[in-house]
Amino acid sequence: MFPPMELQAEGKLQVRITEDRVTRRAQSQELVERMGLTAASFKDMSTPEAMLSYLRDTIKAQPPDNAERLRQIGENDVATRLATAFMPDPDRYYLKAMNCPHHHKLFAAVPRSYRDLPLRLAEYGTCYRYEQSGELIGLMRVRSMQMNDAHIYMTPEQFETEFNAVNEMYLKYFNLFGIEKYLMRFSTHDPTKLGQKFVDEPDLWKKTEEMTRNVLKNSGINYVEVPNEAAFYGPKIDVQAWSVIGREFSIATNQVDFAQPRRFNLVYKDRDNTEKTPLCIHRAPLGTHERFIGFLIEHYAGNFPLWLSPEQVRILTIGDDAKLLDYSMPILNELRAHQVRAEIDKSTDQINGKIQRAEQMKVHTMFVIGKRDMEADAISVRVHGKGNLGAKPRSEAMADILQSIKERRS
Repeated sequence: MFPPMELQAEGKLQVRITEDRVTRRAQSQELVERMGLTAASFKDMSTPEAMLSYLRDTIKAQPPDNAERLRQIGENDVATRLATAFMPDPDRYYLKAMNCPHHHKLFAAVPRSYRDLPLRLAEYGTCYRYEQSGELIGLMRVRSMQMNDAHIYMTPEQFETEFNAVNEMYLKYFNLFGIEKYLMRFSTHDPTKLGQKFVDEPDLWKKTEEMTRNVLKNSGINYVEVPNEAAFYGPKIDVQAWSVIGREFSIATNQVDFAQPRRFNLVYKDRDNTEKTPLCIHRAPLGTHERFIGFLIEHYAGNFPLWLSPEQVRILTIGDDAKLLDYSMPILNELRAHQVRAEIDKSTDQINGKIQRAEQMKVHTMFVIGKRDMEADAISVRVHGKGNLGAKPRSEAMADILQSIKERRS
């Protein structure tokens, strides 16, 4: 059986909830004492019916004034109050706002050596953040999110290689998704706000910012330096990208952390057998999936490339001849067998209506199949926004689709 649980709120609301719980528990305890009951009174009762029967007999045996009060409360409410009085304090479960502490605890779970580093822990973790209702907007800002997150633990000597590898990963993703306009923002600290907005470690700030700056310069990546925007635990890179309509998004981050490993007492044995604190990189190449998908929807205006399209192929038959469907269904099954997201329009509508419907839904590729295609063992191929590409032998059309998806062509 699961332990009793309770939800937590925030601020003044949680204060009121806590006060109400304390009051109800005190009232329940007072009721138990007046009835002369203990937890042992219910020890041998295995069903709710047995407990209620015992409770009714107990109420009848009470002094008249107490029995009347219990009658007014009602036996169901009395049972609830008894459960409240005898129930143990609940275990508290908290919604995870970030993955960092969990990964730090994994690092600390076993002794680490310099030979174990770099250690990379990645997780598609579900996180929750109580954004204000006025700040919520579609997929761009939500309260429950899939965080594409990882933490890399390393020695100072490994920092340049690891940090540059993360940046190279970002550039690979941008090329893959056709994101041409982007900028890396190198955020540094403000020395006057040490101990307030930023961890009070001036030497480590200077060292890690210089290391990060050198990596960016040596790699030739386009960046701008922005003061007073670092994370509280170290400098960071925020990747700003622009959609095709010119709107700016923050879609990725690459952060250096010298503070949290020390606070979590993360150590490794170095070559000289002394304990040292690792550096940590927080990286999220796609940010949250919700936000990144929102960006892609706007970036492509819904016209996704074939490999990303929610519906990659739709088969459209010219007419509803049973022989056409018999010819089309093996094509659909073959596509699905190769993990192609394919559908078939079996409606009796005219072919122009079927094409119009598929175009409106921005289906990337349409296989139009008529009697001539069937007789020639062919498929007429149509692509959204490009029109009819003509008939191809069935094997060639299938091979083209599979190869285009494999190579992630547009």
